[in-house]
Amino acid sequence: MLQPMENQRTEELRARLEQAGCVFDFRVLTLAPTATPGEAEHRLALQMLFESIQERARKWQAEIIAKYPQHAHHRWPDLTPDLAQARPQTLDIKAVRELARDDNPLCRAFRNPPYGTQLQVADFREWLQVLRLYPDEELQVLDWVGDGDAEPHRSNWSSYFDDGKEWWGIWCLTLHNPRRRTLSALAASATD
Repeated sequence: MLQPMENQRTEELRARLEQAGCVFDFRVLTLAPTATPGEAEHRLALQMLFESIQERARKWQAEIIAKYPQHAHHRWPDLTPDLAQARPQTLDIKAVRELARDDNPLCRAFRNPPYGTQLQVADFREWLQVLRLYPDEELQVLDWVGDGDAEPHRSNWSSYFDDGKEWWGIWCLTLHNPRRRTLSALAASATD
């Protein structure tokens, strides 16, 4: 039902964003033509996102250990999410439209993570296109963590969010675009 949408444009964007210091992780998945996704499919998209986050973390840890063998016995954080504990909230159309604005908190977080980036509004817009975040296409957007300051309990289902709750912030959304037949997931959490 859900298949990763891996294409050259997405992979080039992912590499460019990572090189620029972007802290957002994301996956774009395609849906079967007859699929009508509900919360279970959104959870599956989130699971697939976290599998890629965990894989990237394992590679990074292996690189650190190869370079600094004294860290071989370091206890790395377990990023395995307990998705059964996650309680999403559906965003209304006003909130969905706000996500796509150039002056909104998502754009500011995208362009200004703790260590800064050279990313521009054009990069943010390109990212939204890859995610298929087109507010006028009847998106269903689920927010899985809410405001980390006001609702820290909503993100307790993964230690991935612990760093961001210190001060920068946390993000975790899934987006179903019925017109494009996609289900995307994004997450971010960072600290200095």
